[in-house]
Amino acid sequence: MTTNVFDGAAGVVASDSRWSIRFGRWLTYVDDTNFDKIEIYGDTVFMFAGKGRLIQEWKNWIRSGPKDASGMPACDGMCVCAMDVPSKTVKLSEGQSIRREGAVFAGSGASHACLCWVANRDARRSVDTAKQLDPATGGTVKYLDFATRQHNLGSHLLAPMTIDEVDKAVMEKGIIMDLGTMKTGAPFKLSELAANEGGEFRELQEKIANGELSAEAPCDAMYSEWTDEAKGRLKTFLGGVFGWK
Repeated sequence: MTTNVFDGAAGVVASDSRWSIRFGRWLTYVDDTNFDKIEIYGDTVFMFAGKGRLIQEWKNWIRSGPKDASGMPACDGMCVCAMDVPSKTVKLSEGQSIRREGAVFAGSGASHACLCWVANRDARRSVDTAKQLDPATGGTVKYLDFATRQHNLGSHLLAPMTIDEVDKAVMEKGIIMDLGTMKTGAPFKLSELAANEGGEFRELQEKIANGELSAEAPCDAMYSEWTDEAKGRLKTFLGGVFGWK
């Protein structure tokens, strides 16, 4: 569950910071881990949603400055939008929920964010609004201003956060939400429920611990297969970013 926004006119990309795992009627989530959905490489900004482990593979691969496409990670299970900082334009858009007047929106809160953006033309405010209306969007709003390069991303950290650490945080600090009501009620932690009530909460914790389940930033596109045409567009775009052509 997530909300990603790019405002081309303002040159600002923003996203929430919630990562979650669904298990039956329950959703367990953690906010503010510094495992961001936004990745910067030179003058290119990538905005991801989907399966956390796959996004980790893409982050690692992008940071390596690949010399060709031979080691490119899989695509199924994620959506991606890539933007050029100097021109403030979208160069690649695969699996995004909404595109409107130079703005792009993805994730479970996309429609709420879009309505707010149409009224206010403010990407960060749009994500904040989605947080109020979509219980599955939350945490600090992460952003990058293309004009100033100002941001609050975790990419500056000496040891960037990994998906394994996110999964550990979910087990230790994750909050349980009942998807039947989309409310947390009292903020019960997965770790406390697993210890005190056992049952499905302990089973959920064990599945995270053994790697059977992992944190996600769900979007509709993660449930669809990429076409050969979409993969081709991605490879062509990446060739330009990394200098293969």
